[in-house]
Amino acid sequence: MSRIGHSLVGYDRRTERVAEEFDLADSVLPRAKELARVPADDPDAIMCYALDASGAHELAQIVEASIDTERCNYFLEGFDLAAMLDG
Repeated sequence: MSRIGHSLVGYDRRTERVAEEFDLADSVLPRAKELARVPADDPDAIMCYALDASGAHELAQIVEASIDTERCNYFLEGFDLAAMLDG
């Protein structure tokens, strides 16, 4: 059985590469899903969901991260923790 982890990921608008990544605690996930408008058919938020600037700032504040929405586009992203530990 796989376990899903989640991150707040910022992609540089110029290069489209990952510029920042902040791991999210499980306790933050319900609010993160609301901010990213995760649909009910993805209860584990395994896909990638864009955050608007205010949502990105609120989520960053929750995880005590400093972000720059002028430089980056931010997303809530799910990933397989087992794959991360194996790799």
